[in-house]
Amino acid sequence: MSTVPATTPIGRLAELGTSAWLDSIRRSMLTGGELQRLVEEDGVVGVTSNPSIFEKAILGSPDYDERLGELTHNGDGVEEIYWTLAIEDVQGAADVLRPVWERTGGVDGYVSLEVAPNVARDTEATLAMARDLWRRCDRPNVMIKIPGTPEGVPAIRAAIAEGININVTLLFSLDAWAAIAEAWLAGLEDRAAAGEPVDHVASVASFFVSRVDTAADKRLKALDRAELCGTAAVANAQLAYERWQQLVGGERFAALKAQGARPQRLLWASTGTKDPAYSDVKYVAELAGPETVNTMPLATLLAYQDHGEPVEPLLPDAAAHAHAAIDAVEAAGVSIKAVTDELLEDGIVQFADAMTTLLEGIERRRAAVLAGEPASIEAQLTDEQARAIGRRAAWAQEQHMLRRVWARDDTLWPAGDDKPSERLGWLTVADHALEQLDDVLAFAAELRAEGFTDCALLGMGGSSLAPEVLWQTFGSGVDGLRLHVLDSTHPDAVAALEARLPLDTTLFLVSSKSGGTLEPRSMHAHFHALAPDGRQWAAITDPGTSLEQLAREQGFRRVFHGAPDIGGRYSALSAFGVVPAALIGADVRGLLERAEVAARAADPSLPPGHAPALWLGCALGELASGGRDKLTFVVDAPLQALGLWLEQLVAESTGKHGKGIVPIADEPLAEPEAYGDDRVFVHLHRTSGEGNADAHAKLDALADAGHPVIAVPFDEPLDLGALFFHWELAVAVAGAVIGVNPFDQPDVQSAKDATVATIEAYARDGAFPADDAAAVSGDEAAAALRELLDAHAGAGAYVAVMAYLPPQLDDALTQLRVAIRARTGAATTVGYGPRFLHSTGQLHKGGPRSGVFVQLVDRGRAGVEIPGQPYDFAALVRAQAIGDGATLRSRGLPFLRIELPDDAAAAIADLAAGLSD
Repeated sequence: MSTVPATTPIGRLAELGTSAWLDSIRRSMLTGGELQRLVEEDGVVGVTSNPSIFEKAILGSPDYDERLGELTHNGDGVEEIYWTLAIEDVQGAADVLRPVWERTGGVDGYVSLEVAPNVARDTEATLAMARDLWRRCDRPNVMIKIPGTPEGVPAIRAAIAEGININVTLLFSLDAWAAIAEAWLAGLEDRAAAGEPVDHVASVASFFVSRVDTAADKRLKALDRAELCGTAAVANAQLAYERWQQLVGGERFAALKAQGARPQRLLWASTGTKDPAYSDVKYVAELAGPETVNTMPLATLLAYQDHGEPVEPLLPDAAAHAHAAIDAVEAAGVSIKAVTDELLEDGIVQFADAMTTLLEGIERRRAAVLAGEPASIEAQLTDEQARAIGRRAAWAQEQHMLRRVWARDDTLWPAGDDKPSERLGWLTVADHALEQLDDVLAFAAELRAEGFTDCALLGMGGSSLAPEVLWQTFGSGVDGLRLHVLDSTHPDAVAALEARLPLDTTLFLVSSKSGGTLEPRSMHAHFHALAPDGRQWAAITDPGTSLEQLAREQGFRRVFHGAPDIGGRYSALSAFGVVPAALIGADVRGLLERAEVAARAADPSLPPGHAPALWLGCALGELASGGRDKLTFVVDAPLQALGLWLEQLVAESTGKHGKGIVPIADEPLAEPEAYGDDRVFVHLHRTSGEGNADAHAKLDALADAGHPVIAVPFDEPLDLGALFFHWELAVAVAGAVIGVNPFDQPDVQSAKDATVATIEAYARDGAFPADDAAAVSGDEAAAALRELLDAHAGAGAYVAVMAYLPPQLDDALTQLRVAIRARTGAATTVGYGPRFLHSTGQLHKGGPRSGVFVQLVDRGRAGVEIPGQPYDFAALVRAQAIGDGATLRSRGLPFLRIELPDDAAAAIADLAAGLSD
């Protein structure tokens, strides 16, 4: 084995008596030969580790994943997995350094492993762990690290007496080191008195350096004494060396040395430079001297090897200089004792925090292994949840699920009103949309050139929700139109849009897949009477619909076709989303390209562990089948509006035949005790930027309480395109898992039929038919609501607040849903009517019979006309509320209608307050 030439900086350092140890370890360093190279070429003669180093190694690389998986499947717990991985690394590094240990006669060649930080204040626990790690490492060139706390002192003495090599860590002050030196000497004396050899017991005392400057400099700058910055740390270490010289030159050590004992060397730790104003090799160059060790981060070691040179005075001659420097710092008003006392406590906390983070990370990795989780998704799961998802993922692979999805295999889902194979066009729609994009972009440019400023989109459900998300995410781009989505028949909403539109420069875009939906037909009739010029109108609809025929008759400037093989809620990447996105000036090409990337991540050859959408669908379906069917979305900015779209996709796809996943969007997060055991939390989290720290903390608390928390990442707003595809596939898979056809909606028509019957009766008789769900109002409302909730909103229920109101009451409705959750513990949803009829309405009627339904209505302004009809929008929205209520009651579901006064926001707040009674 070669040694490092004395002509290199590390070689010259070694000639001065300072051994270069590496303060880093990771598995690839061993398996890839990097440590061997550092030993042979760069003069590394030892390695140190700590929980912070292992945290970065284990959680920051895939090096350990395979072994972690083996240990997980063996049934090992989190802490045992950590110690196994750490000990394996230490053993591997010790084997690489064994020739150094032999060549130097046991002076160098050591690898250090630290006891758990949580035993730093417990003598017996520290000693017990030191013994156990020494036994398990089973290498003569291993050192066990014990913190230099008062409680650690007797453990160090006992360990030395037992012949265990000890690295004493977290030393900052001279007094603390003096106690450690005494423990080391006493331990050797105990061992000699017992007739045991002392010639092979090695020890170092790790004296931390750069942190002293960090803490002292902060105080010096506050005292306006910046000229003294950067002097305290090296001087403190130099004084420790002065005392070390006195110790090893004393009579006690002389007696032990005669029996072959070797000195406990000072090891300079924390030698990476923290302040960029200082030399990157400051704490190596200024601390060179005989019988010392400098353990360096890899960057510092390589920097010193590149350009390091010792700085005088060298350690044997530095005492006078050090005393003067410390005296100057003390005279300036900075107590070195106060600094070092604080650093010891902070050091213990930092290592404990690193260990906590490490174990939590291993727990997540362990759960991910059990669950077969893809690398791009981070789930916090209990073992039971992870194993169930893992089994389901294995089942999906056995069923060749992705291949069958792409093959449009109808047998993957139960039969329904719509054949799945005829509703899977969304799998390839991004590619088709890109082919047609130039035409859409030309249309948008044409409008801008003609002076159009606004676009009023008239649609419902899948035709309106994706455009709303796009608008709230991107707003109006350069030269883009302002988008106004009208998906309400409430007369106040219609009138408000009419008031804010510049009618002469507005494009009206009627968006309806079927072309015959009541709401957009009514909206069209109203606004066409105000702006009859066909050049101001366009439509998006499937080929051959009645809307296309109407557009031809009225001279619409364009009709864009949707894809007949894509259902409305799966149409975000079709013309129903692409055209509005182009009109507002969004980067449509970028959105579609991101969707294509997501599609490639669901290649039919991939197993669930490499296909995030497939795994997510398996996870959500399995958790729902196990009772966690309330899927709660937490969405980071700027995609918060995505919850609206996800709500429809999940509810209408899965809620049928008494089954389903209940999506919970925009419900404020609470503490764990606010929730039942029916929740799953999905966090769509932004990986760039600051993120939502409050949401992260609350979600971590929920995971700690046993609630499954699944993080789905995105990086920037354009990733919305990928998320559209990702969730469409995931929900399709979840439908297969729970056993429903995600592409039909068997219960939507019932409410439509009830609405038509009600409005026809009104048109015929001038009054609504008798309704046995008469509304409560005023003081009766709060009491009736309490009675309904107390009777029906038990464990596993959800409360749907159905607001047939103008859609500007979000704050008040949020206040109400929080009050409902506080009273009942039930999940809550809020939907504006009639929009939700095309979204969660299917789930309400056909999904799990766990819903409790609270309908809020008002009288609305009269006289907002629907030309060609004998009723206005106020009558229409009331008919929709009545039809919806009648359908729910016909199915025996708990239902309450509350009539609100003109000040709806105040009345809703009163309802919320009344729930605390």
